[in-house]
Amino acid sequence: MAIVVPSRRIRLTRQEFEQLPQGPPYYDYIGGEAIEVNRPSGRHQQLVVWLSASLWQFVRSKGLGEVWADINVDMPTGDVLSPDIVYLKTDHLERYDEERGYVVGTPDLVVEVLSPSTAAYDRVDKFDAYRRAGVPWVWLVDQDTLVIEEYQWTPEGYLCVETVGGHAIFQPRLFPEWQVRLEEVFAPGRGG
Repeated sequence: MAIVVPSRRIRLTRQEFEQLPQGPPYYDYIGGEAIEVNRPSGRHQQLVVWLSASLWQFVRSKGLGEVWADINVDMPTGDVLSPDIVYLKTDHLERYDEERGYVVGTPDLVVEVLSPSTAAYDRVDKFDAYRRAGVPWVWLVDQDTLVIEEYQWTPEGYLCVETVGGHAIFQPRLFPEWQVRLEEVFAPGRGG
């Protein structure tokens, strides 16, 4: 069983948050609080690299937009988060601010790879921040249970439209032509 260390939270104005050094430590900004986030494990990073590379290749080959890993997103709600993976459709690419290196506005998809030390934060705080910002699609990838959950935004909250685990194929509703064999993503030897 992993030990969960609570994230440090510091009440700051948005202006004060923007003046913080680029880290380490690293922070998200939700609801007027700077929240220190843990750096990911090797397994977490490898899952992010594998998924983002596969998604990037698919999105690029179809001319559907752009994919980033570990990029800051300045949400319209004023929150600033760093999802593991971010996707913008082609017609939303103006939301990428090249000068700041941020996505400014609502991404079309965010993906969070859940680690034991961050799962509660990702499932509660960040998930709610994505809901308030109206992020259309959220995927949660649990590296321990080997399950991918796909959520679609609705005015009432997120609806889980797909939950896939084990040796199944993840074929998200957002990208019906893209398939991910979970056994490839979660294959032994991918970090730890």
